[in-house]
Parts: sequence; C-alpha cells; structure tokens
Amino acid sequence: MLQDSTLEFGQARLKLKEALRFDMRQSGDSVAWICEDEVTGRFFQVGLPQYTFLTMLDGQRTVATALMKTSTLLREHAIDETEAANICKWAIESGLVETEAGSSAARRTEQIEQFQKQQMASWLNPMMLRVPLFDPDKLIEKATNLFGFLVSPFGMLVWLVVVITGFFQLLMHREEFYSRVSSFSASDIIWIALTSIVLKIIHEFAHGITCKKYGGRVKSCGILFLLMIPMPYVDVTSSWRFSNKWQRILTSAAGMLSEIFIAAIACMVWTSSAPGPLQYHSANVIITATLLTLLFNINPLMKFDGYYMLSDWLEIPNLATHGRQWLKDSTKRLFFGSSPATVKERGYRGFIVKAYGVLAMMWFFTIAVGLSLGASSLLEGFGLIIAMIGLLMWVGIPAWKLAKYVVRGTETENPNRVWFATACAISAACLVGFLVFCPAPSIVSAPVVVDYDPLTIMRAKSSGFASKIHVVSGQHVKEGDLLVSLENPELELELKSLMIDIRISKLRSQSLLTRERLGELVLEQENLLSMEQRRRELTDQLANLQIIASHSGVILNADLTSDQGKYFQPGDEILSIGNKTEVHAIALTRQQDIKWIEKNPDYDVELRIWGRSENALITGQIKHVNPRARDDLPHEAFAATAGGPLAVVPREQVEESNDSEEGDMKLTQPRVPMEIALSDSDRRDLLPGQSGQLYIRGRNQNMGTYLAQNFVQFIKTNNMRTHGL
Repeated sequence: MLQDSTLEFGQARLKLKEALRFDMRQSGDSVAWICEDEVTGRFFQVGLPQYTFLTMLDGQRTVATALMKTSTLLREHAIDETEAANICKWAIESGLVETEAGSSAARRTEQIEQFQKQQMASWLNPMMLRVPLFDPDKLIEKATNLFGFLVSPFGMLVWLVVVITGFFQLLMHREEFYSRVSSFSASDIIWIALTSIVLKIIHEFAHGITCKKYGGRVKSCGILFLLMIPMPYVDVTSSWRFSNKWQRILTSAAGMLSEIFIAAIACMVWTSSAPGPLQYHSANVIITATLLTLLFNINPLMKFDGYYMLSDWLEIPNLATHGRQWLKDSTKRLFFGSSPATVKERGYRGFIVKAYGVLAMMWFFTIAVGLSLGASSLLEGFGLIIAMIGLLMWVGIPAWKLAKYVVRGTETENPNRVWFATACAISAACLVGFLVFCPAPSIVSAPVVVDYDPLTIMRAKSSGFASKIHVVSGQHVKEGDLLVSLENPELELELKSLMIDIRISKLRSQSLLTRERLGELVLEQENLLSMEQRRRELTDQLANLQIIASHSGVILNADLTSDQGKYFQPGDEILSIGNKTEVHAIALTRQQDIKWIEKNPDYDVELRIWGRSENALITGQIKHVNPRARDDLPHEAFAATAGGPLAVVPREQVEESNDSEEGDMKLTQPRVPMEIALSDSDRRDLLPGQSGQLYIRGRNQNMGTYLAQNFVQFIKTNNMRTHGL
C-alpha cells in the first residue's frame, strides 16, 4: 500500500494522460508495450500486466477497481496490490497519470509553471546548455534522397572495405604518423576544434538520415554547449517506434560509423600525400573522428550514442531514468524509511538497471567535478564564475529540492522526518568519526631519480671555438687531464698587439727618463701599468681556453663530436664529469608534504628502484631540502615525455621569455627538490639515471586534516595559476 496521508490508495482515481501513444513490440517470446509521451518525447516500456492495469486508469475507476478488473482479465499473470502501488507511484512521478488534484486546471497550470522553471534552470547552466533551433525534417528528407542508399547492405560493404583499407594503410605508417602528431600547439587545437564542428554536423546528419530511412521523423535540431564548446544535435527519439531493435541501434550508431568512415578516407589521403597542408588537415580529421568521437560518444554512462545503443540492445527504454529512480528510492529507503526500492525489470535486467543507476551517478559526480575544474582552469577569469554557477545548478538545486521535500512532502508521500533526522545524525557521526579517527595515509611518497654526487659541469670561462676535443663520452679521466681546447684568434691578436705596445712604452719611458722629462714619465708609467694589467687578463683568458678536468671521473656527454667547431661563451656548459660510485638520490616532493618533512628531518626514507625486486627497498637519509618549490627539472628522467611520472610542458609555450632554451621543459605543478644520502654499498650498486619512488613512513595525521590540506593546496595552486587569486 502507498505510505502517504494525502492519497488513499484503494479509493484514489488516477487518469492516464491523453498525450500517450502505446505500440506493441515483440521481443523473442515476450511481448511489451512501448509508451511514448508525445509532449515530453520520453519513452517507456511496460509488460502486459502493467499495460493492462495502466489502461484501466480512466479517472472514473478507483485504483482498487482497476486492479480487480486487471486480475479478472489476466488471472494468474495479474499484479498484486504492492506492485500496483509501485506502478502508480512510478507513473505519477514519470508524469504518465494524473491524480484528482493534478487534473484540475489550477494544478495543470502549476505543472506548466514548474516545467517552465525547469527549462529556465537548464538555460542558466553554463556547463551544459541545449539550444533548439528549428525543425530539420524536410532538410533531412532531401539528404536521405541523396545518401539514403548507404543505409543498406551495400553501404555496409562499402564501409567495411574503406575502413579496413584506410586503417591498414595507417597501421603500416604508424610510427611516422605518431611522430607527426605527437606534439601540439595552440593553432593545432583551433584547427582540431574547427574540424570537430564539421565532423559533428556530418555525424548528426547521419543520425537523421538513418532515422528517416527507417520511417522515423527528426523533430528538432540545435546546438549543445558543453563547457561553452558548441556541439550540434538532432532529435531522433522517434526511432523508438521502430519494431526492429537493430534499426534503432543502427540509428544511434550512424554518427560514429560516419565519422570512422571519414577517418578511414583521411587515413588514405594522409599516407598518399606529402607533408603539407593536405596531410596536416588529414591528420586532424583522423584524430578528431576516432579518438575524440569514441571517447565521448561510445561511453554509455553519458546520454550520447553509446547510451542509446545499450538501451536499445537491452530493450530497456529510459534506462537512465529507471536507474536514477531506483537509486532515488533506495536513498529514500535509507534516509526516510520508505518502502523498499523496486524496478519493473526482473532478473538480470533488473540488476542492470540498478548497476547502471549507481555507475551513472558516480560518473555524474566525476563529470560535474571535472567540468567545474576544467571551466575554472581553461576559461581564464570568467571560468571561476562558470564553475560556481555549474556547482550551484548541480548541487544547490538538488539540495533545495531535498529541503522542500522534507518540509512539504509530495502528493504521494509524506516523509518520515524523525527517521530522516536520525539517519542524518548517524551519517554525520560516521563521517566525523572517519575524518577524526581514521588515520591519513601514513606514507609520504615522491618520485626519485639517482644522480651523480657531485655532478661536475665543466663550463667555458672564456669565449672561443672548440678547435679540438681530446675526450669521448664514457672515457675515464684524471684530475688535470686536458679535455677540450678552445681557440680565440681575436684574443691572440689582441695580446700580440698589446705586447708590441708594451715594448714601445718601455722604450719611451727610458727615453723620457734620460731627458729628465719627469711629468711625461709619470703619465707613461701609468699607461704601462694599465697595459700590463690588460696583458695579464688576456693571458688568463687564453689559458682558460684549455678545459682541464677538475677531478677524476667519467665523461658524461652523449655526443661530443657535434661540439667540434662550436662557439662557446663564458658560462656555457661544455661537458660533465661524474663518478659512478659517488651518487645520491633526488626526490621531487609535493609542496603540501614538505612542511611535515621539514618538521621530521631525521626520519629514514625508503627507496624502491624500478627494475628491482619489490622487497629490495633501499634505506637513505634526508641530506638537504630545497628552501622553495621549483618548476624546472633536476633530471630529465622525471619528465613524462621521457617516461617519467611528472607532467611537463615546453617552457616556451607558457612563458614569454628569451632566456629559455629550445626543448626546455617546465613542471605543470612546482615541486620541492630533496637530496637523499645513500649508503656506500647502495652507491656502488645503483647507476645514475635509475628512477623509482621514495617513501617516508610515520606521518601522524587524521583523514580530515589530510583531505583539507590537499584540497586547499589544490584550490590555491589552480586559482593562482589561472586567476591570480
């Protein structure tokens, strides 16, 4: 029985809405009825007992009378009172029937106003805004006359041949293709966005043509703004009238199939063309029509093509609606003590509805948070406002509806407020207990790379050309060995000229002394001292053109032969010297962890080096912590571009500076460098360049503090980077 005080179940008179259309559908050995709400465009599927019972609700009969007549007609296949109550509740919440209160003019006016408010709320959501434009049915009909022949076995054969041929050719050139498209710039993103718009128009036309080919009608089309990104759409919900589920599935899949077909043609164009604009735009089509299309459209947890294909294949109309309703009823059961949540589907189909409801809700929260963070990060300045509005729409409005339900209830339910208060108190106590008493992850971890200690970088002290390189990479040298000889003809010429001037000055000084011209002699002596000073400077500069090893070690540069004849300025790196037995570890730690580390510098650290046994942990000691966070890389092995764990971007793409060298990478999130001292045996066993993970055990912190610190640090970092806040 219904658990409300406003509607007596047995004596209630419910009326099936007039704007409903029922079509019988045969699925294997079972028969079902498809119910279409022609006002909202929503579809529902019910079985024979449910269909019979609903059609008995004419506004004149009571629910009890309708149930009795259904039992008379169906006998052992009829529904019982509990299922009838659940069907009535579901039908009211789905808008399929009207109550006595809902059939009045005032109530209908209220429902219209409520519908208008929902539409207005959807228009205020900047994250996902659907803008209908016009009825494209005639345009789609003309397109169907031209391309409808492709929706046939012949079209499928052509599709298979082109797709197999195109992607096979690309597979043969996969390394070349990857090398061409592995890096992106701002202009690439713009061209990909334009390509995506064109492909999406073709995508939606494919939906419409397929729907029209099988006798459906395309009622509307428009633009869906997803995070301010325009995406066209067409309404092909009429495909649910198709009796053949494979026709419905093909209608949903037509957009993806058309884009894959175009991508295959682009593959053939790319492999047969020379580098240039044609090949460049072909690559953009391949990426957009495959990776981006499949990423969004094939995901069944979003109401795009993949969802409708899954719903058609399972023959469960409004799968998302049923899943959300079950999840909503389960939540009511938990927090309000309502009747147990049920679904109309039975067996494995009922399990699928329940599982879908849970997974879709988890995905919704992931997308809500992701889009909010994306808006805040990508749309500089205005993005933070959009993120706040989006969160208000996704969180604030449901919270308001919950509060309204608790206070007022609904036509069919009067909430148990005592149960709700008790459930909230228990939930709050559990949450507080988890945050206060549950320990946070006790391990601080960070990526680590083994490097030379010390790593001696030999730099040019004088400018000159590398005339001769005396060593090769990997060669062992001793202290005092000559490494590289530089030459600077200008310095040599200047020194020779200066030596001549010094000899002339000495002779002139001797002559002035003989003639006792003391005033001129003093001036000449000062000039001579200045030239002697310059001679010593030039002599030192010429001596510094010989690069001498400062200590014993191994030459580390990968290719010194390419430096032959290269011009070096003072301070330029020429080569590096390291000792393989003298190494230490460098870790890049998160900023939120460094405060705890600085307070506990005596903790031993453990290193897990990749490639070794999981049990072969190395013990080390914190040697030095950098006083501030940095965004440069102390070793290239940290970078994701070199197989490391940390995300990086080219510095020249994000900074307007002439000081950055080509290929210089920048960390997307600054980290604090930390040096780790190793034991003698570990220094002998480890090799420079090996990477792994650092662990510091013993952090004493509860989960609440840990989560709060990480969240605040993330918000500060994100808003400082994008908004300067």
